[in-house]
Amino acid sequence: MNDSDLIAALLAIPAETQSIEFKRLGAGNNEVSRIVESVVAMANAEGGTVVLGISDPSAGKGNARLLGIEENLEAYDALGREIQRIVPPLSYIWPPQLVALPNGKRIALVNVPKAADHFRSCNNHVYIRQERSNRLLTPQEIVTFAYAKGFEKADRELVDVDFSLLDTGTFRLWRNARKLSDDVLPQILKITGLARENQSGKLQPTRAAVLLFAEHPTAVMDTKCAIRVFQYAGTIETLTETLNLIGTPTTIEGPVVRQIQEAHDYILTLLRSGIRVPSGFVTQYRLPERAVKEAITNAVIHRDYFVKRDIEIKIFEDRLEIESPGLLPYNITRSNIGYVRSDGYRNDLLVKHLRDFPSPPNLDQNEGVRAMRHDMNSRNLYPPIFFTYPFLQDAVRVVLLNETVATEWQKVSTYLKATKYISNEEARSITGIVQRDKMAKILKGWVRQGLLMQIKPASGYVRKTKYRLPDTTELTR
Repeated sequence: MNDSDLIAALLAIPAETQSIEFKRLGAGNNEVSRIVESVVAMANAEGGTVVLGISDPSAGKGNARLLGIEENLEAYDALGREIQRIVPPLSYIWPPQLVALPNGKRIALVNVPKAADHFRSCNNHVYIRQERSNRLLTPQEIVTFAYAKGFEKADRELVDVDFSLLDTGTFRLWRNARKLSDDVLPQILKITGLARENQSGKLQPTRAAVLLFAEHPTAVMDTKCAIRVFQYAGTIETLTETLNLIGTPTTIEGPVVRQIQEAHDYILTLLRSGIRVPSGFVTQYRLPERAVKEAITNAVIHRDYFVKRDIEIKIFEDRLEIESPGLLPYNITRSNIGYVRSDGYRNDLLVKHLRDFPSPPNLDQNEGVRAMRHDMNSRNLYPPIFFTYPFLQDAVRVVLLNETVATEWQKVSTYLKATKYISNEEARSITGIVQRDKMAKILKGWVRQGLLMQIKPASGYVRKTKYRLPDTTELTR
């Protein structure tokens, strides 16, 4: 992308979002500190770009927004110094990318990668990016988010659980697969990294060991690490006096490898049976078996085991939802999940030893999301949808829609892959739908399902609302 195309792309962005912010370098006393705050907040969320020298989309139109960093070079230089004070350092983002404007001035793009190791802070404050603003985290939130993002590893923590509770059939299956001849369980766990001495010199198992081998890990660790399955009549969850649950929710627990297999079998059985709707018809599910299995497996092995909350699987007439505690870890974001390999695993000790079971539930080859997309596409179903922060505070929800792809969606998604944004008017032009209200209803339905992101202009002018795919970013860097 050359400079003129890049400038055009920037000016075409309809509003600031979680991953992009425009800043003019005005004369305000706090402008530099606010920019540094946004850099820190983006790093602590999913990364993004701070554009210097272009005013906010709500402040004007077209080239009138191109003010350049020359508006206040002193502030620009001060910003460079302040960015060096971010802890841990983000010094490699400065100097930023400079782009020449037709009027002889320059703008600067501060490209902020997602923090994959520690929270970034400025002046001892930790911020996180929301949809269009930054939020200061409390000390307790910093601890919780550190586990949710994978900075702290709950599976490696020591737990006060007696080793005798781990001497199970699942442990012996794993030991035999590893061809370990030693019969002393604590010693086996120690040499394989699943147990170590605490500060007092007492040998204790890790949380991963309990998750791998204990028959009732939820009970012995006084936590919640099971799977809860809910089946609903209809397409929404009603929380009124009359619940639309079908039957009693089912709890699946036990060693992780067995928990995954039992969840696979149970969910697939429910999907094959379908849901009988009031009219007497039975809903037929076309969701690919491998996509369902991969979504369940990922939820179990990549969840946050620090938080005391079960995985929830919800079956509606039109979709399957799987929600697991924890945010997307390391370098993974909604826009790159399944396309790039993760820099690490939140539960690397657990994942490493799961591979040693006969017929392991995961191959550890970054195959899960790619396989889900492929299989959903092969059945002409919508791609998997991912919800996470800021829509969910500390969880990831995967949605598999039990709906055949609409012809209109094929046209709109193809258009979006080429142009990034689409308006109601443009959508009507390519789909042939004449009525604005009808197109608006379709677009809002896709937003509600998670297939599109709605970007409302700061002015609130409804006709300027645009949409983009959730697995894309404003700029391709």
